[in-house]
Amino acid sequence: MKKVLCGAVLIVLLLSACTTSGDLPYPADADKHLDYKDNLAEADDTENNLVFEDGSLEAATDPDPNTPMPEASFDYLTFEDALLEFATDVVIAQYVGSRPFGKRLTEFEFTISERVLGNAADRIFVYADTNVSTHVFDVSREVDFMPGQLTFNSKTNYMLPLIAIGQPHANTHDDGYTFIRNIVIDLDNPSRSVMYSESLTEHSANLDFKKHVSKQEVVSFVADLTKNNPPGRNFIRSESIEDIIDESPYILIVEINDPLRLSHEQSTTDWGATDLYNVTVVRSLKGDVDVGYEFVMIFLADTVLPGEQHIIATGPPAEGSSFYRFSSRNSLFRMEQLKEVMSMLKHQ
Repeated sequence: MKKVLCGAVLIVLLLSACTTSGDLPYPADADKHLDYKDNLAEADDTENNLVFEDGSLEAATDPDPNTPMPEASFDYLTFEDALLEFATDVVIAQYVGSRPFGKRLTEFEFTISERVLGNAADRIFVYADTNVSTHVFDVSREVDFMPGQLTFNSKTNYMLPLIAIGQPHANTHDDGYTFIRNIVIDLDNPSRSVMYSESLTEHSANLDFKKHVSKQEVVSFVADLTKNNPPGRNFIRSESIEDIIDESPYILIVEINDPLRLSHEQSTTDWGATDLYNVTVVRSLKGDVDVGYEFVMIFLADTVLPGEQHIIATGPPAEGSSFYRFSSRNSLFRMEQLKEVMSMLKHQ
């Protein structure tokens, strides 16, 4: 495990009327270059906004309902590049319905008839923050769209490239996903397929959806394109302490230091209420981690305090990230459980 935090992907944004560099302000569709505009306050030197490596945005103050809608801008990607970069799952699905989720999100429900990539459940839920106006651009083109502003028909077969959320403390459904650049492929009428809420043909380098293209051609092309994509983030679903200890790559005793961001500072808790704390490794019970190593840990809100010591079960951060997440919903242990944990480790 690296001893130096990789701060390049821990992106700190300022609440400001001017633009700053960062990532996409909704989970999973994480891009490398984003400008986020938020007219809540004048620019200062505080760490008001944090963006996770998966793209989720945490802001420091609740948004004023009279404030203009936040805007996100990021690099333009073609259909093929977006799938290669982000797709953890591709499914053929039928629309069930949609509903508001929390204050800002929309939850879309689908049943699955075929899995092209990944192991999605028979029924899945896809989430979008529909309160962000999004701008994509490169040297040759610019596109504006609203994430999740999509129309579905319950009788149509759709191909959906998706990103698994896979976070243990998310408020979203366990089988939760997000869209990729509003890509929706209508397999019954491919000419109606969209990306960035425009015709998908405008953004594909290989397929012309306006002309005759068969369902099998589309499915085969996407399957071949994404066949080597890595799986999405997941977590241990078992509530058994033995399973958590056995399946977690790292079991650490850490001391809780100053908070980086507390849950009451989030602009929205629709995705989940979490506290970010700097922690220091006191002892490594499993996994090769040096004593004194410091990193940022994501805790469920209001579960730890500075100065406390706890046993945590975790895995390494995603590539290029300095944020660590629990390996399960039940990966935080009291020091009083140390003897029990050590006994389990001895029997591995």
